[in-house]
Amino acid sequence: MLTIIPVIPAPFVTYEEYSRVTGLPMGTIKDYVSKGKIIVKEKEQTKGKPFVNMVAMYEIAVREATKKLG
Repeated sequence: MLTIIPVIPAPFVTYEEYSRVTGLPMGTIKDYVSKGKIIVKEKEQTKGKPFVNMVAMYEIAVREATKKLG
């Protein structure tokens, strides 16, 4: 069995960085966040900048891959 260990550049990234890494437009990212498809870090302040939780997103990707590949 092949094991792949992804390198996560940072545990949390801004929407802008997530857009750059994934190629998704900002509008799509915001839509996916509102639908729960992209996991974000809870803001510590109400006016705080939202951050995508990259660890959670990789975990989702691993689960989906495992389900498809067995």
